[in-house]
Amino acid sequence: MNYKFAVGMLAACVLAGGAHAADIKDCPAPGTIKSEAFQETIQGNTVDGFKYTAKSGGKEWTGQTGATKDDYLAAKYELQAETFNVVNGKLRCDYGGKTLVENGETAVPNLRLTAPQ
Repeated sequence: MNYKFAVGMLAACVLAGGAHAADIKDCPAPGTIKSEAFQETIQGNTVDGFKYTAKSGGKEWTGQTGATKDDYLAAKYELQAETFNVVNGKLRCDYGGKTLVENGETAVPNLRLTAPQ
């Protein structure tokens, strides 16, 4: 019986070795993210923002920012992945960057991209 248990455990370890646990390294690199400006109307108000897309690790990542005319992919923001989580079956990468004040307005770059697990 102990032999069967040992063989079973060995097989489980070999199979698990091929699995890949997702982590922050799986977040799309900022240079691979694409952005597109958009405008939508919410409760009669026009809101500017950007939609973001990326392909990484065989997955399609999407996100958007609203109420901003700032594209956080601009080099001046120095955007980088800060956290990685799995929430409700979705991979989630949160990005942050350099806070800038221009013409009296403060821009705090933050972006969330999600992909199916």
